[in-house]
Amino acid sequence: MKVLLAFALLLAVAAATEKSYDGHKVLRTGKLTAESAQILRSIQITSNHIDFWTEPAPGRRADMMVSDDLVADVEKFLANNDIHFHTMIEDVQSLVEEVESVRPKKNKMVAEGKKYTLDWDDYYSHDVLNEFLDSLAADNDFAEVINIGKSYEGRDMNVLAVKKAGEGAPSVFLEAGIHAREWIAPAVATYLMRELVENYAAHPDYLDKINWYLLPSANPDGYMYSHEHDRMWRKTRSDTGSLFGCKGVDPNRNWGYHWGEAGVSHDKCSDVYCGEKAFSEPEMQNIKAFVESLNPVPVLSHCFHSYSQLWLWPYGYAYNEYPENRAEIEQLAIDASDALYQVHGTVFDPINSAELYPAAGASDDWYKGSLGSRFSFTTELRDTGRHGFVLPKDQIVPSGEEMWAGFEVVINKLIEVSEQQ
Repeated sequence: MKVLLAFALLLAVAAATEKSYDGHKVLRTGKLTAESAQILRSIQITSNHIDFWTEPAPGRRADMMVSDDLVADVEKFLANNDIHFHTMIEDVQSLVEEVESVRPKKNKMVAEGKKYTLDWDDYYSHDVLNEFLDSLAADNDFAEVINIGKSYEGRDMNVLAVKKAGEGAPSVFLEAGIHAREWIAPAVATYLMRELVENYAAHPDYLDKINWYLLPSANPDGYMYSHEHDRMWRKTRSDTGSLFGCKGVDPNRNWGYHWGEAGVSHDKCSDVYCGEKAFSEPEMQNIKAFVESLNPVPVLSHCFHSYSQLWLWPYGYAYNEYPENRAEIEQLAIDASDALYQVHGTVFDPINSAELYPAAGASDDWYKGSLGSRFSFTTELRDTGRHGFVLPKDQIVPSGEEMWAGFEVVINKLIEVSEQQ
C-alpha cells in the first residue's frame, strides 16, 4: 500500500512540474524519397521516442525532435538508411525561452476603452479566448455564444455565432486549436473574427451575406496543458487506460471518415494515437453534434493548424482520393495562397492533403466527406521550421494580416457561389 501511495505521489509531482526540453534537438532531413519517407513513417507510428514535428512525405523534408540521449542513435540510423539531415534547432528549451512564448499574460489588465483582455501581441489562455467571444457577443446583437459541451476535464467549449445574415444564409465554421501545441492557430482564428466583426464597415457583405461560427479552442485541456506543463503536448488529456499512464488521443485522427485507415497508431502512448474508436473523445463528439445541427450545412469548414505554410485541400486519408469538386476547391486554394503572398511575401503551398502524408480520421476530411461542406480546408500557418511550434509572438499579427488577405478571396467566392444558387 505504501509503495502504491509513493508511486501516486511521484506521478502527481511529475504532473505538476513543467517538462523541460533541455538538450532536445530538432533534426531536419533532406528531401525524402518514397522509400525513405516510408521508413520514417514506419518509425513514427511504431515508436514513441521521436516527436515528428512535420510528417515524412516524398519530396519533402521531415523535422524530428529527439532527446539528447537518443541523438547519436537516431543520427546513425538516418545515415545507415542514406537519409541526409542537419540540426535545425540545437536546443528546444533554449528556443522556448528565447522567444518568451511559454506563458500567457496571466495578470494583464484590460486596457481602458477595451472590453476584453485578448490582444494579438501574445498567446493567451483558454479562459481569455472565451472572454473574447463573450465580449463580441455582448457588443453585437447579431452575435451569441453557444456552449457546445465540456471537455474531458470540464472546460467550456464555446462557439461564437455571428448571425447577422439571418436564417437560411450560407454559413462558415472555423475550427482552431485541435492540436494543443499549435498556439498560433487560435491566435489567427480570433484575429480573423475580430476583423470580420469590429471592422464590419470595411466589408459589410461578409456579415450581411454569411453566418459565421468560430470555435477557437477545439482541444482546451491539451491547450492548457501545453501552457502549464508541457509546451510540446499535442493530444487531448483523456484517460486511455494505458498501462504506462499515457494520456490522450490525437484529436485530428479521431474523426469518423475513414477512421484508422492510414497514418495513425494504435499505441496509446503515440502522438498519433487515433483512439479506441472514432469520436471516442468528448471534444470531438461536441463539435460533431454542433456542426450537424447547423442548417444549412456550412458551405465552408476551415481548420487552422501549424506549421509548414500550406493550404491543404481534401482528401487526406489516401493518395489519389479527391472530392467531386476537386477543380473548384483546388483553384480556390491556389487563389487564396496567391493573395496571401501579396501581403508579406509569405509563400503558402496549396496542395492536396494526402500529398503531404496520408492520414485518416482528420476533421477536414470529415467536414467534406461526411458533413457535406462544399469547401473544406486546412491551413498550416507560419513558419517553415526556424521556430516550428514555438512561433514568436511578434509573428501573430503578420500571420493574421496575410491570412485575412487569403480569406477574403475565399469569402468572395462563397458569396459568388451562394448568389448563383
